[in-house]
Amino acid sequence: MLSISTLLLFVWYIIPYFYIPEYVLNYNFSEQDGANLISVIGITNTIGMVGLGWLGDRPWVNVSKTYAVCLALCGASIFVMPWAISSYPAMVVLCIIFGFTFASTFSFTPIIMVRLVSLDDFTVAYGLVLLVQGIGSLVGPPIAGFLYDVTNRWDDSFYAAGFFIFLSGVCAWAIGSLKPTPDSEDEADDGEKESDALSSTVTA
Repeated sequence: MLSISTLLLFVWYIIPYFYIPEYVLNYNFSEQDGANLISVIGITNTIGMVGLGWLGDRPWVNVSKTYAVCLALCGASIFVMPWAISSYPAMVVLCIIFGFTFASTFSFTPIIMVRLVSLDDFTVAYGLVLLVQGIGSLVGPPIAGFLYDVTNRWDDSFYAAGFFIFLSGVCAWAIGSLKPTPDSEDEADDGEKESDALSSTVTA
């Protein structure tokens, strides 16, 4: 389910990055305006990585549910862009929402993976997730370009991206609440015992 969610996300997340600059040109905005929107996405994405990473470490946060909500908001922000494209301030707000919520995939995916599999399997499992991300990133832009060739407008590419990223959030929600795996808890307990033993030896 996590792989399906990741595939849907990475097929379609690239649409704003690739096509917002060209999209805004059709509404009498300049190339600099389009570049500024991409900068807004990049800045808020960086802030989101730090902020959501801190949030994911809080014991009271349900990481998988929070990740699902972030993806749903991410998809909704893209879906609304064709309606707000004529208003530059509205596009700035939507780009802020998109950049911040998309950062959740980098902050939360490793945490979710650790709780889905044992630490021994984490490297392989996370490698598979990265493979799915790469496949999605390769497939997404040609699909969006094909939709433009068929419809002769960018609106449908953004609608599709918003819908499928929202669906990605639904898949992430289906993962459910996750707790640390028994292997992780056992290793943590072993680490605490070793630390206590070492402290006793040093004290003696």
